[in-house]
Amino acid sequence: MKRVVAVSALLALLGIAVACGNSSSSSQTGPQNDQPGGVFVTGEDAPLPSVLAFNTNLDKMTLNNGSTSVTILSTSQTVDFARLLGLRTLVGFSPVTPGTYSSATIQLSNPVISYLDLGTSPPSVATMSGTLTRSTVTVALSKPLVVGQNGLAGLHMEFDLRQSLQVDSNTGQLTGVVNPQFDLRPVKPADPDAEITDLRGGLVSVGSSSFVLQRIGGHDITIDVNSDTQYSGTNSLSTLIPPAVIEVDGIPQGDGSVLAREVEVITTDKAFLSGRIVTVNPSSGPAQTVTLLVGEELPAISNIQVGFPVTLDVSGVTDYDIRHFDTFFTEFLFNASSMVVGQRIAVGGSLDANQNFVPARIVLRRQGTVGDLVLNSVTITSGNRGSFELQNHSLFGYLLGTPLMVETGDNTLFLNINGLSGIQSGGSMTLAASGLILKDPTSGNPQLWAHTVAVLP
Repeated sequence: MKRVVAVSALLALLGIAVACGNSSSSSQTGPQNDQPGGVFVTGEDAPLPSVLAFNTNLDKMTLNNGSTSVTILSTSQTVDFARLLGLRTLVGFSPVTPGTYSSATIQLSNPVISYLDLGTSPPSVATMSGTLTRSTVTVALSKPLVVGQNGLAGLHMEFDLRQSLQVDSNTGQLTGVVNPQFDLRPVKPADPDAEITDLRGGLVSVGSSSFVLQRIGGHDITIDVNSDTQYSGTNSLSTLIPPAVIEVDGIPQGDGSVLAREVEVITTDKAFLSGRIVTVNPSSGPAQTVTLLVGEELPAISNIQVGFPVTLDVSGVTDYDIRHFDTFFTEFLFNASSMVVGQRIAVGGSLDANQNFVPARIVLRRQGTVGDLVLNSVTITSGNRGSFELQNHSLFGYLLGTPLMVETGDNTLFLNINGLSGIQSGGSMTLAASGLILKDPTSGNPQLWAHTVAVLP
């Protein structure tokens, strides 16, 4: 069964309209001499067993119509294609000429693979430099992307890690050879795929109705706010003061900015780590230390390396929060006693005189996992309220040691399946589920409270 690792590229076009297949603009066969639009690119994906991180440079992207090409990404961006399941992060934005486009060309370089080496005792994190079989890939769009005027649209790109990373036929081990495989399809601004759900950076400045973030890698982006923007805790636009690390959910706009739906202040100090918990000590009761597999850091910290584990002393942390879940009883659901392996957390803090990272605030973040449905595990309470078990075959499955319990509700978004009843009657299937992982107070095991559940091809 093919398991797709989706890396979503949404190309939002400033001052343009987009259509899939037939439309009133479909007579255009090439770029027109109209006002150019803007294009944003986001990234999303799912893990391959044992692969902890797959970092590569996205050097350039172009849209093609058979005779002419327009550039939609010209500044190289480093993207971890093994991190973002059920999440989308902004990669870039650039102008595009109106026209009808049938394919896209993607240029890649410098792939680096971090993986769990089960051949050591205990298992360890290893890293290898990948070798691309081709650095330039041209992919036909599933439907034509029609760019007109006065609109906004996008392109969804799926990067298939399972098909792209080659393994030894005898041992099943990664060889480091990367044959990049992509699928591309147009999307509309109102589609669920259009929302940015994984964007963060250091606060640079604050205006009357916006603020500017400097993203990891040094790129600035403007975040617009309005009366519907929600802030964590008692924060508001007026309370945002540099330095701070801020995370945003929102909708890309035609001028390259993002209209924020939610704003989370991770830390008011300019130091930040993010990743998955691989051990908690002690395993019961309030945690004193956690070992984190680092996925991001800001700034670059001399003794902490992205893609490798680090053990943090969290005994002094009293400030806990849950991303997307800011209520008065948040502290009862997530605190020092409810951290558990597999959780994806953001840790805000500071650097001491010796440049050691000192944690001060921990935020539980939404995450995803891919696995096989455990047959006969579906329980339906009412409608889509119920649960099922998922057998994950990558790092999370190794850490947990048992299937993951996934809880669903009436607000859970089911994709490619008719709700929980469709899963119950659908037989064997591979599922991607994203949401918040909380600790079951009875068993002490992680449980995923699902925001989305998708059946993979």
